[in-house]
Amino acid sequence: MSAGLGPSSSSWPDLLPELLVQVLLRVPSHADRVRFRAVCSSWRSVVQPCDLPPLLPWVALRDGAFLSLPDGALYRLPFPADVSHRVSMGDTLFSVHRDATCYRTNPLTGETTSEHIDPDILWSDMRMRTHNVRKVVVSDRVVAAIGISCLKASICSRAPQTCSACFQCELPADDIVLFQGKLYLLTSRHFPITLQLHRKLHAMDLGQAIANDTHTLPAYLYKRHYYLVVSGDRLLMVEREVEMEPAGNVPRRTRRLEVFEATGLLDGSGHARWRKVDTLMGHALFISLDCSWSIPVASHYGRAVAGAQEDCVYFMNEHKLHSSTDGKPEDDFRNCGVYNIRDQTMSPLPTELASTLASHGGPWSLTWFFLPHI
Repeated sequence: MSAGLGPSSSSWPDLLPELLVQVLLRVPSHADRVRFRAVCSSWRSVVQPCDLPPLLPWVALRDGAFLSLPDGALYRLPFPADVSHRVSMGDTLFSVHRDATCYRTNPLTGETTSEHIDPDILWSDMRMRTHNVRKVVVSDRVVAAIGISCLKASICSRAPQTCSACFQCELPADDIVLFQGKLYLLTSRHFPITLQLHRKLHAMDLGQAIANDTHTLPAYLYKRHYYLVVSGDRLLMVEREVEMEPAGNVPRRTRRLEVFEATGLLDGSGHARWRKVDTLMGHALFISLDCSWSIPVASHYGRAVAGAQEDCVYFMNEHKLHSSTDGKPEDDFRNCGVYNIRDQTMSPLPTELASTLASHGGPWSLTWFFLPHI
């Protein structure tokens, strides 16, 4: 045994692959995985990226910095100085520049792709150049976007010599998502007098609403937000109820979340239904104004994803801070947290993140950024 421990017969590159895999499965952050793979070629080849559980996302802060979960490390990545608006697309960022050009950028690699968004969606006021774009999704066929408080959705085909098209919604657009080769748009309209809400799910390639419902809203001090999330082979909708400040439109805290699954999308009837679910089937959801994402967090190589909780929804305070009356950066922490849909309990993000959120105020919304496997 002593000979096996001698410096001449053992070295770091010669560690058994089984041990290296166990070490790598316990590495909680993107930076640590990069360092692990940089040690030597044998460490780099010990396991393929696709064999690793996904990492928790970074929080894209209001000033452009990124906060790593769960370790709390702070990163600033190169980004063009003339960017006036930023939207997360999950694993890339969509940026609007001061000259009205738009790009999709991977801040880790610097790879950039020019994109076109209809000006009616891009700006809420063409003269003031007030930013309006809320969410952007892309595929090899289309680039689609919706605006904040907007009754239009911009759909640009990637086919040659095909112009952009604007879909005129009947109701304000809440969210848009690509699911199983189709583009789905969620719209809703509040009726303050009757406290009713009318909600529709549109299948864009069919040109019709395939799911309709109307229900009673809570008291006026509560506001509801809706998010579409693709989770495995399911299309989910998260309904989030936020308590508002009595004197204004500033969110105080999230009171409740519910998750619904769209059923009947593929049966050909054209009449989908929303069914409430109490399990995410081994996934965790991350929702925000810009992007909503699902990652598998069930046991992987005998271990769960570091820091993630199954059947939980992670949410952000996505209210923009335009003035002193809109709240303060330190208020962000009050409305960021984790909701367990099984036992309906709410818990805050780790308290050590509070000071980071409070010290990074800026013009953009808080959102999630998801890192590639490495």
